[in-house]
Amino acid sequence: MGKLFEKVFDLVQSRQVLASRRYGMIQVSDGKLDFVQLRPWPKLISSMEASWLGGWRHNNLRRDRMRIYYNQPMGHRRYLALKYIVSSLGTTLATGRTAMQVLDEIARCKRSDAILCEVTNRRITDRVLNHFGYERHLPNSRKRHFIRRFYGDYPLHAKLLGDQVAGSTVSKPASELLTQNG
Repeated sequence: MGKLFEKVFDLVQSRQVLASRRYGMIQVSDGKLDFVQLRPWPKLISSMEASWLGGWRHNNLRRDRMRIYYNQPMGHRRYLALKYIVSSLGTTLATGRTAMQVLDEIARCKRSDAILCEVTNRRITDRVLNHFGYERHLPNSRKRHFIRRFYGDYPLHAKLLGDQVAGSTVSKPASELLTQNG
C-alpha cells in the first residue's frame, strides 16, 4: 500500500495511482494545476464549515486558487461525487475551468460513468453548471442535484495534459485514447 496522503503532480504519469485511490483534493492556482492530494478517507463537511468558514475564506483571502474535494463512493465504483469546492474572492474563471478539467481527467482515469454533485450555493447558477457540462438531476428533489455524464466518452483537455497527447492523438475520440494511453 502507498502513502496515506500522496501528492500527484503529473496526471499522465500518475494515471494508475489516480485510478486506484478513492478520495482526493485538486488544487489549482493561477489557472494551472498545483497538485492532486490523494487522501485515505473522504472529505466530510458540515453546514457550519461551509457557511461560516467557507464564507470567511471566500471574502477575506484574495488569491487565484481553487480546491475541489472529490470522493468515489464505496457502493458506486462507476461514479465520482464532487463534494466541496473552496475558492476565494480572487479566483478567476481560468482557474475554475482548469480545476473542472482536472476532475474530468480523474474521471477518465477511473473510467467513471458520471460526476454527481449537490449545489447549495445560490450564486452558482444552473447556467454556469451547464457551461461546464452539468445538467439537472433528480428534478423532483427540493435540493439542487447535478450530473455530468460520460459513459465512456470523455472530453480531451489537450492543453491540460501537455505534450503527451499533442499531435495526432488529440483528434482521436476519448475512447480510443483510453486504450492507447492506459
